[in-house]
Amino acid sequence: MKKILILLAFVLMTSISFGQKGRVYSVATDTLNGAETVNFTLSQITGSYPSLSIQALCTNIGGTSDGTLILQGSVDGISYVTMTDATGVLTSYPNDTLTITNGAVVQYIVQDNPFNYYRVQGGGTASDSTLISVKYTYK
Repeated sequence: MKKILILLAFVLMTSISFGQKGRVYSVATDTLNGAETVNFTLSQITGSYPSLSIQALCTNIGGTSDGTLILQGSVDGISYVTMTDATGVLTSYPNDTLTITNGAVVQYIVQDNPFNYYRVQGGGTASDSTLISVKYTYK
């Protein structure tokens, strides 16, 4: 009986540690160099969550930071569509297309989790170097 209780406690603790709502997850940071496109892909989001919050921070490393960040969603993780505030499931601060500057932050709030995969896509325009840090949480 004691072994069963210990096993049950272990299984319960293990199941609680995975997929915790409200936990902050990080996407690998990367540098946007010049006129290139870099995708910052979140882990697959499965299940039903009322909201997903994604935040990206731009930090200048060299030159004058410029370019844009957008949010994209996908059902299969292969083909992505650009999400905008007009879709009715996205609210963005300050807007759905962030113009990259040093210290710029964008926050995307996705309602009802319509996709399984999300990515923030950064596109540069000149000879500069900007570090992009992306974090997200779902509740």
